[in-house]
Amino acid sequence: MGLDRLEIKGHRGTPTLFVNGAPKFGALYLTHANLRPDREEWVEDPYFAQAARAGFEFFSVSIEWALGFDRTWDERTGEFPLERFERLSALRRYIELAPNAKFLLRIRPEPKSPPCRWFDEHPSEFEVHEGLSIHPTNTPSFASRAWRRDGARYIAALGEAIRAHGFENHIFGYLIGCGDSAEWVKVPPMEHFAADYSPAMQSAFREWLIAAYGCDAALREAWGDSNASLEDPLPVPSPEEQRAADLYLFKDPSKRRKAIDYFRCLASESADGVAHLCGAAKGLFDRAHLAGVFYGYVQELVWSNGFFGQGNRDADTEHTALARSGHGGLSKVLACPDVDFLSSPVSYGFRGIGGEAGPMTASESVRLAGKLWISEEDIRTHAWKPDSGYGQAEDVGQARQIVKRQMAGILTNQSGGWWCDWAGDRGGSYDDPELLALFAKFIELGNASLSDAYRGSAAEIAVVTDPEGYYARTADNGFDLANWYGRPFGLSRMGAPFDVVLLSDLVSGKCRDYKFYVFQNANFVPDGDRRKLASILRRDGKLSLWIYAAGFQNETRLDPELIRDLTGIRVRMYDKRWGCRVFLSDFAHPVTRNLPTGTFWGTDARLGPLFVADDPDAAALGRALIHQGRSEPGFVIKNFGGYASAYSAAPFLPAGVLRELARYAGAHIYSESEDVFAAGGGFYLTHTLRAGRKRLSLPYHSDVFDAFTGELIGTDAAEFEFDMGAGETRLLRATRSAE
Repeated sequence: MGLDRLEIKGHRGTPTLFVNGAPKFGALYLTHANLRPDREEWVEDPYFAQAARAGFEFFSVSIEWALGFDRTWDERTGEFPLERFERLSALRRYIELAPNAKFLLRIRPEPKSPPCRWFDEHPSEFEVHEGLSIHPTNTPSFASRAWRRDGARYIAALGEAIRAHGFENHIFGYLIGCGDSAEWVKVPPMEHFAADYSPAMQSAFREWLIAAYGCDAALREAWGDSNASLEDPLPVPSPEEQRAADLYLFKDPSKRRKAIDYFRCLASESADGVAHLCGAAKGLFDRAHLAGVFYGYVQELVWSNGFFGQGNRDADTEHTALARSGHGGLSKVLACPDVDFLSSPVSYGFRGIGGEAGPMTASESVRLAGKLWISEEDIRTHAWKPDSGYGQAEDVGQARQIVKRQMAGILTNQSGGWWCDWAGDRGGSYDDPELLALFAKFIELGNASLSDAYRGSAAEIAVVTDPEGYYARTADNGFDLANWYGRPFGLSRMGAPFDVVLLSDLVSGKCRDYKFYVFQNANFVPDGDRRKLASILRRDGKLSLWIYAAGFQNETRLDPELIRDLTGIRVRMYDKRWGCRVFLSDFAHPVTRNLPTGTFWGTDARLGPLFVADDPDAAALGRALIHQGRSEPGFVIKNFGGYASAYSAAPFLPAGVLRELARYAGAHIYSESEDVFAAGGGFYLTHTLRAGRKRLSLPYHSDVFDAFTGELIGTDAAEFEFDMGAGETRLLRATRSAE
């Protein structure tokens, strides 16, 4: 009998898991009872059996500590002896419970010292940062070629162990974890430390510059440094250079190109590490299994260690981790043929009842690249110990509605997901008959949806994000936090689906046309990208929303005139730092006429510099309250005949404003109630804060059912009404009447 082959291929509009040529829904259950580092004896795992009975065929098991690099590397020989993988035999006990099970192995091909003595033999390969004393564990530099080589050797040894145990047909794939939490993020970005001063990174930075510039003349022009030379040592920028800014939050690219280049290099090295190790995993068993990583958190890495409350009272709380994380290499990772899937935990912003917890990444860019997004559903249910945080459900009723919301999010996004049973030694995060019945229905719906005629995105709205924009700013998170919370409180409640795409994908022509574009952080836009954006946006009645400092930087300068160049709207800059609040002041315009008088948005965090609109040809719909109590145009819209631009001086736009802008752009509005809403693949998710009568408006006539219960909501109509309680989830399924 041949080896089963798993792969990700396009299927009716979206990347899909295939097993032996047949599409399968990517639902996994993650068990945590065994193969742990704190105990070797087998523990009975009734919850695994429950999951198998509920219909799970795919499972996830973490071996990253019990059978990771540190436990299996022999310091005497430098090899990974087969006998050190003996605990892998525990999988056999699970296979007895589910004979057709396939396992996603979470692995750690990375030494950590202590306890591993790998760095004693490779003293130049561990990351060096300015605050090393706060975290005594050494980890490899992302630029370490020796680590990549030995990490790949570890993966090869794991493959031999899988073969020796006869498990090769029970493997789903490999989740390759590196960094402080297996998420390809290290301590420095989480603590606002500058890095990486290891010899490995110093050498990689020089190689990167040679590839980027080719000659001294180009380097000197870019850096504005007549003494720079590719022949001389080119050290990683000092902590002062990495942090420096020229106007409050912003770096002058003509003066700070060295630091910007280093952040680009770091992202590239991180992506190269991902590609190298995923390539090693794909090389096992003739590419029959999947390989992927936690990566691409370009919507989320605005927090730092202080957010997680990890016990250190001095943990950083004021800075974003994204620029120094390496996750800015997402485009490079998406281009790698050896990466099949990407993942993250669901967003930390608002996980609890009434909230939205979606992907941390640019999920439509993941889809465009042909990769499967697999959501890590580490939802804290009522079964976790009290005060587990992260939006923990208060009781079993809340747990059912939150889990149902997360299932609905996966189905509308047409992605995969693994469900983490991490409730400690008690186990049983989902040990509830109704939850288990929900899982069975979830898997049934997911498999049935694979037969739909078209499973691609239904969005007419693009949310555009750019990780490179962080390189040209300080790591101060005041602006970024407001943008982050704009998703669960604004975008997800505007009543229309949206795609999140990378700016690089938009300007390269990979994206389809949308009606409404929301540019989250387009502060740094090179001149070439500006020309491409103009050709995409300035036609066909499109509307673009620009926020705060959109376009303020190009390759050579900071200039408010560059904002006008990008947006078409003239602004005035104040060389001040203060909060910015916007309120509506004109209620005659189509965008504002139906909005409440008390519509406000913005942030108390100090933005700097401050911008207000100063364009007599733009309709001033709202005013910005800034320093000295000034009240100046802060929310405007300008029509250019064939297209329009809107500008907000502050982030964190509310759902109603976004909804009315989308409507003005001609996007279809499905829901007016400002509940959490998502749509895709014929599924429609509503999750409430407020009880009441809800209405779903479709762009076509349809029959609509409750996806989980089968209840008929209505037939051959475009509008449907139904009642919902507070904190409730409904997932509706539409079948066009003509079908």
